[in-house]
Amino acid sequence: MSTAPFAAQCAVLGLRTVRTIDELNAAYRPLILQWHPDRHHGQAGHALAHVRATAINEAYAFLSAALETERASRPAASPTVSTEAPPVTRRTSRPVSHDGFPDASVLEIFVKPSGIISVGYNSATTDLYVKYLGHRVYRYFGVPPTAFEALLLASSASVFVREHIDQQYVYEALARRT
Repeated sequence: MSTAPFAAQCAVLGLRTVRTIDELNAAYRPLILQWHPDRHHGQAGHALAHVRATAINEAYAFLSAALETERASRPAASPTVSTEAPPVTRRTSRPVSHDGFPDASVLEIFVKPSGIISVGYNSATTDLYVKYLGHRVYRYFGVPPTAFEALLLASSASVFVREHIDQQYVYEALARRT
């Protein structure tokens, strides 16, 4: 299989190659913080930020699926990791959301590894959206932008939400969209 799509997605995140999810997260988080459309709200570069953030999220989803596929296909006893681009033959079996959040203005940002699939933030209303495995979506009200940024930088989104969001902000479970 050609490594061109893998290399192209690495380039979106400013990488030559990626071998671990930690390397991928280290490249992804600062870029999504820089290009998140909420940081450019009302500015001339908002449209560009939306395009860049979408490309960054797509690259992250592609590369994380590729890394999971490569990890799953490697024998458990193998102590070495291939330095070649992993073959991408299928997507991960983990549920992947394609429906976004009820608020269409919120960009869905995928987070891994975690019991959370994705998060999103509306800076105008200060609502934080969290989508868990199983596609349950919760909206947290009055969450400051600094808490959202800290969530994106956290090593575990699930732990951060449990320790810093759940007990401090009013929330509601949203009905599942079909």
